[in-house]
Amino acid sequence: MTPEQVDIYRKASQTGAISDEMNPLYLFSITHTHLLIRIVSGELDARVLAGMELNRRSHELGKDFPAEGIEKKAAQKKTVGKSKGRKFQNGLK
Repeated sequence: MTPEQVDIYRKASQTGAISDEMNPLYLFSITHTHLLIRIVSGELDARVLAGMELNRRSHELGKDFPAEGIEKKAAQKKTVGKSKGRKFQNGLK
């Protein structure tokens, strides 16, 4: 996103020309910091996750992203070391 686009979306938000749910500046506003770190580090692929959600919603663009996931090679990029996030009861990080 260019600085010009950021400015356009900020102004649209201030004037109410765009709803918060449609404003890409707020896309990750409720996403836990740990997940954002995993996305930025390349451990999670936000494009694949979005595609899986589109598939769940039966959208045409999600057809190549099965809801149960895609091959690990395509879904996850190699990372250095382990994620240092907290572990949840079901074993997920």
